[in-house]
Amino acid sequence: DTGSPTLIISTVQDGQRSLGMDEVQFLQITGTGTLSGYYKLKFESSGYTSDIAVHATADQVERALEQLTTIHDISVSQNDSVNQAAVGSAGNLVHHYEITYSSKNGNVGQIVVDKNSVTSSNGDADIIMHDGDNALSAVNTKSTSAIPGEQPRDYGSKIILDSLARSYKITGLITGLEYFVAVSARNQKHGYGNRLLPSPPSITPPMQIPGKPANVSLDVNTGYSDSIIINFDPPESDGGDVILRYRVELDPTSNFDSPIVEDFECPSNNLRTIWRIDTTVDAGGKIDGGSFTLRLDVNGYAFTTSEIAYDAVALSWNETAQEQNLPVAFSLVDGSSSITTVPPTNIESILFAGDRVKFSGQLAPYKNYKILSVSGNSATLEEPFEGSDGIQGKTTRHYGGRGTPISSRIHCQYDEYLCSSETEAKSGSVQKKLEDLEYAITAGVLVDRDGPSSSNEFIWRITFLDDAPDAGSDFKLSVSSNSLTTVGGSGSANIVTTLLIDGETYKSCSGSLVVPSHGGLVKGLEYYGRVFAVNSLGYSVPGEAENFQAPMIVPSAPTGVTLDVVSSTELMVLFGSPSDNGGTSVTAYLIEWATSSLFLDVESTTLDYLAGGAPFFKTIGGLTTGVNYYFRVSAINSQGVGPTQATTPPFLNPHQKPAPPTNVRVAATSESMITIGWSEPLDDGGDDITTYRVEWDTSSGFTSSSIPPHKGYIDVEASIHESYTIELLSKEKRYFTRVFAINDAGVGTPQTSSPKYITPAKQVPGTPHSLVATPGSGLGTIDVWWQRPRIPHHTIPCYGSYSLPQDCPVKYGGSTPVSNGGEPIIEYEVEYNERSDFNGIDGGRKRVTGTSCTILNLTNGRTYYIRVLARNVIGSGRFCERKGGNHCDGDLVSAASTP
Repeated sequence: DTGSPTLIISTVQDGQRSLGMDEVQFLQITGTGTLSGYYKLKFESSGYTSDIAVHATADQVERALEQLTTIHDISVSQNDSVNQAAVGSAGNLVHHYEITYSSKNGNVGQIVVDKNSVTSSNGDADIIMHDGDNALSAVNTKSTSAIPGEQPRDYGSKIILDSLARSYKITGLITGLEYFVAVSARNQKHGYGNRLLPSPPSITPPMQIPGKPANVSLDVNTGYSDSIIINFDPPESDGGDVILRYRVELDPTSNFDSPIVEDFECPSNNLRTIWRIDTTVDAGGKIDGGSFTLRLDVNGYAFTTSEIAYDAVALSWNETAQEQNLPVAFSLVDGSSSITTVPPTNIESILFAGDRVKFSGQLAPYKNYKILSVSGNSATLEEPFEGSDGIQGKTTRHYGGRGTPISSRIHCQYDEYLCSSETEAKSGSVQKKLEDLEYAITAGVLVDRDGPSSSNEFIWRITFLDDAPDAGSDFKLSVSSNSLTTVGGSGSANIVTTLLIDGETYKSCSGSLVVPSHGGLVKGLEYYGRVFAVNSLGYSVPGEAENFQAPMIVPSAPTGVTLDVVSSTELMVLFGSPSDNGGTSVTAYLIEWATSSLFLDVESTTLDYLAGGAPFFKTIGGLTTGVNYYFRVSAINSQGVGPTQATTPPFLNPHQKPAPPTNVRVAATSESMITIGWSEPLDDGGDDITTYRVEWDTSSGFTSSSIPPHKGYIDVEASIHESYTIELLSKEKRYFTRVFAINDAGVGTPQTSSPKYITPAKQVPGTPHSLVATPGSGLGTIDVWWQRPRIPHHTIPCYGSYSLPQDCPVKYGGSTPVSNGGEPIIEYEVEYNERSDFNGIDGGRKRVTGTSCTILNLTNGRTYYIRVLARNVIGSGRFCERKGGNHCDGDLVSAASTP
C-alpha cells in the first residue's frame, strides 16, 4: 500500500428540528475547604444581577437571572452529585447548576460571571461557565454535555410595542405545517415574563383555493385581428399549494353567459412524457429468459441502455426484493425437485420456467428456488427441495434480491471483477437502466410494471421526470436489441414501444398572454375578460379586467385614390374610406408624395378632419411646375398607419395651359390649299404638349358664318406634326389662320399666323431632292438622278415636321401631290458647271421630263457641279444643288466625267 488515506468530514447544512432545541449552559462552583462570599451574573447587554450567595439554591439563581431584562424564560436545576467527567469538570466540584433557556431563541451567548467576591479557606475557589456548544476536548470528544440552542424550523417573532394590543395576525406561514405559538409580556425594568401558550397551543394552516389573480387588464394583440392580450399577475396567496394553471374567459357580455375559455398550464404542471414497453410472444409461446436493450433519442442524440432482464423490476427500491403470492398450494418432498399442486391445478399460465420461488416450509428462509420447467399441474425445480414435506402454507414468486456478485439482482454496471455481462443482463430495474443514461436523463424516471401475463409477458410504463424538450426533440424510446428466449424455442418474443403521452413543457402561465392562442375572436367586437387561478383544491374567484377590449389591427388601404391637377403648383388627392377600418374608427389619413416612385425623398401631411365623410380630398401646394410627383395615401387608427394605396394615375406634374405656339406662318400651296407651319411654345405650362389645334376662318375674328371647308379647326398630334395643309378652299376668298397649343390642362391662347391671312393660288413647284450624280458609262458623261419635290416651294411641309415631312395631299380629281404648286411639272432643268457658283466657262443646261438624265460631251475626267429645278406653267422653282433626303441641305453635288 502506498499513500496516506485521509477522511474529511464537513457540514454541508446545519440540521434544524421542527420544535428546535433549548440551550443548556452549566454554572459550576469549585474549590476545597470552606467556601464563602457571593458572585454576580450578566447576560448579553444587561447589567449584573444582585449578589448571589456562593451556596444559593437553584430557585435563588433562577430568580436572580430572571430579573435581567435580556432573559426571557429560563429554568435552573441543581445537581451537585453529577458525574463530573460528563459535565466537563476538572474536579473539586461543589455546586453544579444547569440553566435551560426555554424561549427557544436559538444558540445564545454565554452568561458572564463576576467571581471576585468568592473565596475558599484553601484559596482555590472558582466559578466556571460552560456555554451550550459542541466544543471538543483534547481527546476529540464533546467537552461537556451542555446543549447548544437550536431555533425551531420556520421560527418567527414579533415585538408589539402597543401595550393595548390583544391580537396579532401572523402571515407568511407554510400551509400544512403545524405551528406553535406563545405570548409573553415585557416591562421596561425586568424584561420578558413567562410565556403563555394559547389554547389550542398549535394550529396547522389548511390548504385552500388560491386568491384571485391580480392586476388583470386587456390589451390589443398588435398585428392580429382575431385575438387580444390579457395581462395578470399571480395571486397574493396560492392557497398553500402550487398553482397548476389559469383559466381565462372572454365574453362579449359582462355576465359571461357563453364565454370563450382557454386554460394556460403552468411549468409546475408540465406534462411528462410517458412510454409503454411491452414484451410479447406469438404462436402460443412463453417467455422464459433473456434480455433486451432500449434506444433513447432526445435532443438529436441517441443513447442505448445496458441489457434489461425480461422480468426486470420497475423501480430501484424494488431491486432488493419484490414478491408475489402464487394463488395455488404446492406439495413438496424433502430431497425431491418435483412439485405438484394440491388440488391438481394447471399452472402453465401461472408459473413459468425461470421463475424464482420460496416456500413457507423451506429450510433456508432466504433461498430462492429456480423453476426449471412447468407441465400441467406440476413443475420441476433446478435443485432438490430442502425443507418440510407436504403442502406448503405459502408460495411466493420473487423478483430482484441481493446475492453474490453472480446471483445478485441489484443493479450493477459491467466490471471485469464485480459485474459480469451475464450478471448485468439479469440485474437491475428498468428505472436504473434508463437513469444510467445520465447525459440524457437528469431528473430521473418513474416506472411501474404489470405482469406476468399468462405467457410470462410484462408491461412497463415509463414516466420521464425531465421537462420535455421542444417538439420534435422529445424523449423517444425504441428497441435497440432483443435477446428474449421462449420455452422450447416455441413462438417469437418481441418488444413493442408505444408513446402514451407526448410530453409538453409549458412556458410562463401569467404575465401577458395571447387569447385565444389560435385566434377566433370577431374583429372590432368588445370583449370582457377574467382569470381564475387553479390549484389542486379548485378554482379561485375570478380576477376581472376593469377594461374591455376589441381585437384591432391597422386599417386597410383607402379606396378610390385619385390624383388631379389644380394649378401649376398644386395637385389634389381624392380618396374614399378603407374597406376595413381594422376594428376601430379611422382617425386620420397620411398623405405622402415624392419625386421618385421609391419615395426616397418623401414629404407628407395628414388629413384629420373627417366630419364631412367620404370622399375626402387634400390639395397639396408649393410644388414645382412640370415635375412629376408620386402620391400614396394610408389610413390611420388607434393601432397605427395601415398599408399605402398609390393614386390613379400614380403620378402627375403640376401644370397649366401652355403659351401660344411660335413662328406661326401660312402660305398658299395651290389654288385650293394653304399650309400652316409653327414651332413649339416658349412655355409648355409644365406639361407635355399633346396636341396642336389649327383654326381657319374667312373672318379675322374667327366668328364668320361661313361653313366648312371655309371655316373650321382640326387637332393634330404634337409629336408628329409641326404643319398642316387645309384643302378644298376657294381661290376667291382670303383665309385667316391661327394655332393653339394643348396640354392636359387644356387649350392655350392662340397665335395668329404671319401673314394674318392668305388667298389660295397656284404656285411654282417645290424643290427636287435626293440629288445624286456619278460618272457615266461613256467617255465624258455623268449620270444624274433626283426625286420630285416633296415640300412645296414655300418650304413648309404639308404635314409632319421638318425632319419627318409627309407628302402633300392630292388636289381634288388629281393624282399627284400638290408639292408641284397645283400644276403638273412639265420639265426639270439640269445645270452643270465646272465651278460651284455655276459661273464657269465649261458648263451647260439640259431639260428633261423625267427624274434622271445623262450629261454628254463633257471634258474627260473633269469635275462638274450639278443642280436641278422643277418647272410648271406658273414658273420655275428653286434649284437643288445639295445632297439630302427631303431637303437640299447637305453637301454640294458634284461628279467627275468619265475619263
